[in-house]
Amino acid sequence: MAIQLIVASPELRFHDFVREQLVRTPNAEIVSEHEDMGPNLPMRIAHDLNIYPQAGVLLDVSSDSEQGLRVLEQMRQSSPSMYAILSGAQLSEEFLLRAMRMGGSDFLQQPLKRAEFNDAMTRLEEHLQRMHRQGRQFGRMYTFLGVKGGMGTTTAAVNFAALCARENKSTVLVDLDMDSGDAACYLGLRHQYSLADVVDNLDQLDQAMLDGIVARDPLGFSVLCAPTEFERSQMIGEQHLREIGTFLIERHDVVIVDGSRALDPLLLGCLELSDSIFVVLTQEFPAVRNAQHYLGALARAGYGHEAVKLIVNRHDKRDNLHVSLPQLQQTLGGAPFWVLPNRYEEAMEAIHEARPVVTRGNTDLGRAYREFGKKFGVEGQVAAALQKK
Repeated sequence: MAIQLIVASPELRFHDFVREQLVRTPNAEIVSEHEDMGPNLPMRIAHDLNIYPQAGVLLDVSSDSEQGLRVLEQMRQSSPSMYAILSGAQLSEEFLLRAMRMGGSDFLQQPLKRAEFNDAMTRLEEHLQRMHRQGRQFGRMYTFLGVKGGMGTTTAAVNFAALCARENKSTVLVDLDMDSGDAACYLGLRHQYSLADVVDNLDQLDQAMLDGIVARDPLGFSVLCAPTEFERSQMIGEQHLREIGTFLIERHDVVIVDGSRALDPLLLGCLELSDSIFVVLTQEFPAVRNAQHYLGALARAGYGHEAVKLIVNRHDKRDNLHVSLPQLQQTLGGAPFWVLPNRYEEAMEAIHEARPVVTRGNTDLGRAYREFGKKFGVEGQVAAALQKK
C-alpha cells in the first residue's frame, strides 16, 4: 500500500534525511512537513490528517522530549487512530513506556540510520494493510459556520443532513449554537436532553445512551441539540467536543455540525475533526467583511483552501446594492465553492412547516441544495430501503 508521511522536526537535516530515504521507497511520499514546533503543531497535524487520514506521523522529540509527549497526547486526542512514530536521541525506557501509554506506535533512535528507518516504514505499511483488511472506516464530519447571525447557516446544515439521511446514510446533526440552538426548532422536534447530557455522561457513553439523548427526525437522522440552559452550556469544554466528535464519526457515516457561533476554542476543537468547513455568508458588506476575518483566523489556525469552502447564500444577480460575486472573489481571495439563489420565501415556508427545503417538491432552492449535495456524493434520492416502507 502507498505510504504517506507527515514529518515534524525543527531540524532541516532531519527533513533532508527522510526525503532522501522516501525517494528510494516505492509508493511513498511526504504529504506535509512542519519545522515550527510551536503550540499550534497538534492542530496543524490534525488538519493534515483530515486530508490524509491514512498518513503516519513522524515526530522529532529530540529537542524537548517532554514537549514531544504533550504534542503526542494532543494529537492522539484529536486523531485517536493516528499512527505516530517518535524519534529522539537516547530515548530512555521510562520515556518509551510513557510514550506507548500516550499512543506512540513506533520509535526511531537518533542519529537516524537507513536500515532502521526502512524497517519503520515497513511496519507502517504493514499497519496500513491490517487496517485495510479490517475494513475499518470512519464517517466524515462537515461543519457549517455563519460569519454572522442570519446567514442561513442552520438552514444549510439541516438540508445537508436531510440529503444524507434520504440516501440511508447514518447521519447525526450536532447543534453548537449555544445562544439560540435553532436546529430542533427548524425541524419541529421536541427534545428533553442535549449536548450537555452527553458531557455529563461522557465516561459511560455508548450508542444506546446516545440514542436516548438525541432527537430523531422523521427522515431518519438524529439531532444532538444545544443546551437550553446558559449555565449548562458553559460547562462544555474543548476537550469534551473532541471526544464526542471522535465518538460520533466512529459510529456514523456523516456528522454535520451547525457551528453558528464565534470562532472560539470550543468550535476550533470541533474543526480539527472536520473534513470540510463551510463558511456561509451573504453578499452584504458586513457579511463579506466578517468572512474576511473568519478566513484569516482559519488560515492562521492551519485551515487552508482545501478544507475551507465558501457558500454564498441568497444570491441575486439583479441586486446592485451588495457586493458582486467578482468583487467578493477579489476581496476574499477565492471563488465561492457554492452559490445558493435568493429564495427567501421558500426558506421561510420550510421553516414555518418545520421541514427541510429539499423535501418540499421541486423548488429552486431545493434543487440548489441537491446540486450542492452531489459534490459530496449525496444526491438526496430516497433510498430503496426507505421507499419500501
